[in-house]
Amino acid sequence: MNEELKLKRAEEKKLAKEIKAKVDEYTFIQNMEERFASKADIDKLTEAMTQIAKNVNELTQNQIKPNIELQPYQPDISGTADMNRVKEPTVTSITSKIEEMGGLNKMPIPPAWRNMVDDILGMDFGIDIVYPQSGSGFLFKLIVPAEKSNASQSYKEFYKVDIRTKAISYSDGIEGIRKFCELVKVNLSKK
Repeated sequence: MNEELKLKRAEEKKLAKEIKAKVDEYTFIQNMEERFASKADIDKLTEAMTQIAKNVNELTQNQIKPNIELQPYQPDISGTADMNRVKEPTVTSITSKIEEMGGLNKMPIPPAWRNMVDDILGMDFGIDIVYPQSGSGFLFKLIVPAEKSNASQSYKEFYKVDIRTKAISYSDGIEGIRKFCELVKVNLSKK
């Protein structure tokens, strides 16, 4: 009896699968019929689109175009100043002020860094610092005096100045500058 029950359940499962497959096939066919448009539907759509295009064209042709002249705004600048005595800033005066301050992107050199370079290398070494727009550090440049430089003659002829540059991260800070100065000192001792 147990065997018969198992066979009957197996047949029921098989029949349920067949019914489900038929239902899925029927649903698929129904969906496919709903997806595709007939030629009559396409013709109706084309006719409606053509009518919309004509209506839009008529509206744009019949539209009234305003004739507005825009005048630039000029504020009333009346005052008591003698305009003959007022000097306008010139480009040369502005650029000379910027150069006087060390350029547009120049930042002052921290005194501790200057003192470190003076102690390790000497007071005749120049310093330049470049702070890039992005990144996690800065470029530290040492300008080596000509009499202490060990650069080749061809290098000096081409570049005119011996500049040693090192990218130093903010996390290295003053310790990174100290290490770089010591490395430059060791390098300059080799002629």
